[in-house]
Parts: sequence; C-alpha cells; structure tokens
Amino acid sequence: MNTILLRAKDTKTNVIQQQKHIFRYAHQNELDINFTEIDNSGINDRLETKNELKGFLRSLRDNDNILIHSLSTFSSNTEDLIKIFNCLFERSICVYITNINIKIKKSTKAIEILSVLMKENDIAIDENKTISQGRPKGRMSKSKFDIYRLEIIDYLEKNCSVNEISKLLNVSRSSLKDYINSRGLKDLVETRTQLLQKKDFKKTSATSQRCNITKKDRNNNGLRHK
Repeated sequence: MNTILLRAKDTKTNVIQQQKHIFRYAHQNELDINFTEIDNSGINDRLETKNELKGFLRSLRDNDNILIHSLSTFSSNTEDLIKIFNCLFERSICVYITNINIKIKKSTKAIEILSVLMKENDIAIDENKTISQGRPKGRMSKSKFDIYRLEIIDYLEKNCSVNEISKLLNVSRSSLKDYINSRGLKDLVETRTQLLQKKDFKKTSATSQRCNITKKDRNNNGLRHK
C-alpha cells in the first residue's frame, strides 16, 4: 500500500506544492496512491509530542510504502529521524523521498542514509540563503480551526459546501470560509482530484459524491482519509 504523507506547517513548501510534486513522482515511477495523510505538528516539534504522526506510523502495515516530499516531513531532528527509520525498518516499510529522488528501505546501507541526510542539509542551507530576515514568507499563525483541518478536508472531498461544513462543525460560516481560503484547502482537494482522475491513476475521487455526512459521522472520522 502506498501512502502520501504531507506536512501542513511547512514554511518552505506548502501542502499543495508537496502534493503536486509527489503525485508527479508517483506517476513517473508507476506508483498507485492509496491514501493521503496530513501531519499538522510543528516543524520543530520533537517526536515525543507528535501524537498524530506516531499514530500514523503505528497504523502502517508490513511492507507498506510512504512517499514524502523531504525528510523534514518526518522531522528536522536527526535523532528523531533515526528513531522513525528504525521503527519503519522493523516492518520493512519503504520511504520514497521525492525532492531528492531517493528510496530508503531496510536494506539501504548506513552510509547511503547518511548521504541522504547530507543532501537534505545542503538543500536546507541553500533555501535559507534565499529567505529574508523577519517572518518567513508564507508562514501562517495558528487558528482555532486547525483542530478541524482533517475533518474539513474530508468534507470538502465529499463535496460538502462551506455552509454545510459550518453546520456540521457548529462554527461560523464566514470564519470557516476565511480559514479554508487562507489555507488553500479547496485548491488542495481540487488538485488531488484532478490528479487522481487522470487515466494513469485508478482511483475515483470522493468529490464526485454528494455530501451525505451527519454530525454523528464526525466521531467516525479517523486520521486517514482516501
């Protein structure tokens, strides 16, 4: 099973850019995508506080594949990266890192993994040179709607309107609309839909369905969404 993992709070490459790049990579390498996940933890958060990410990693099965845009999707901390890869290798889970076109698996030699870390570090240094002083471009402040992000994406994929979603979440319609627009969630869903509808991918987008979710269904929404 092939799962894409995206990082929501990446100040350098937003979710839509990550997704486009990974789908392009998957297409070029003839990889069918089964699931897409989004991690909402902070880029500098340590692994012990990333309950969402840890839950996702535990949900994976032996011999699954993960596609990420860069290693920073997992963590920016080398110690945490080692822990994550040890966990994945125990179950023979393979990781595709698309921005450097590398596949890491259990049989990958330590020196090759070190080379990957060095490449990621070089990319980060080059990117930092282009960032001006002050608040990083594209960085967004926290929102009270962040806790509903995955639910909102699920509802949008099921063709729910902003008005319907606001009623399901019992929140202000105008505030919800501002949040969806500022985070580019509709663009994210539409991009994913267009890519999945290409003849090269066999999955059918959930956005072709009518919205038929009720409030009680919210309790059944997991982290994983197709």
